[in-house]
Amino acid sequence: MESVTKLAAVARIKWICISRNTMIMLGPILTVALVYGCKLLYGQKTGGELSPPLMAMLLCLGISTNICGDGFVMVGTAIAEEKEKHTLRVLMTSSVTGWQYFIGSIALPFLLTNVVNVLVLFVSGISFEQVNLPAFLLVGAAASLISCVIGMIVGICAKNQMNANLIAYPFMMVFMMIPMFGNLSKTLQQISGFLFTGVMVEMTNCFANNTPYTIKPLDAAVLVGELAVSILAFLVLYKRNGYEKD
Repeated sequence: MESVTKLAAVARIKWICISRNTMIMLGPILTVALVYGCKLLYGQKTGGELSPPLMAMLLCLGISTNICGDGFVMVGTAIAEEKEKHTLRVLMTSSVTGWQYFIGSIALPFLLTNVVNVLVLFVSGISFEQVNLPAFLLVGAAASLISCVIGMIVGICAKNQMNANLIAYPFMMVFMMIPMFGNLSKTLQQISGFLFTGVMVEMTNCFANNTPYTIKPLDAAVLVGELAVSILAFLVLYKRNGYEKD
């Protein structure tokens, strides 16, 4: 019970930190607005009917922006702010353990990114009859979790909030741009298949084209493997920066 109380306390602190940052809070809203705006724009040109490639593009754009932009930046900036204000080390020397801090830090951003994923799916205009909802929620949850962990890596490596944004950009370019432009190059398409965001893009393309989708062994291996690697990288950086209590 005490552990749950501590987790809730960390999550509450994180939410206060995130909710007070206008730029971070605008991210999820702008993501949904971007998809809706593009849908209206393309709808005017096509008489309101969007082709499967256009719907796939909209869904890919929204989910990639949400996972890569909102996920990386939201978590990373919050941790960087704590470092900048010298509150992170104080928290780590308290009775809060590293795992409690880890789970409490990603709990609300993880929930928010998943909610935005569903909103983007709804706004994109794809019929829910074409969507394998359990697979979408499962893959989306795994991708959101990986994104939040990478955000924690960004925050641990950053010196301040501005630096966190700069560190997040290379991650965003790799994990967002390669899957989005994978159809333009066979090499990019092959690389995309080994990225967690590439798994999401492949799934959204199936939905848009009304093609049955099931999670393949390679997809599952990519999601589990990249989650494990990202958690391990965070733990190593966390320890090297001296936040682990003796």
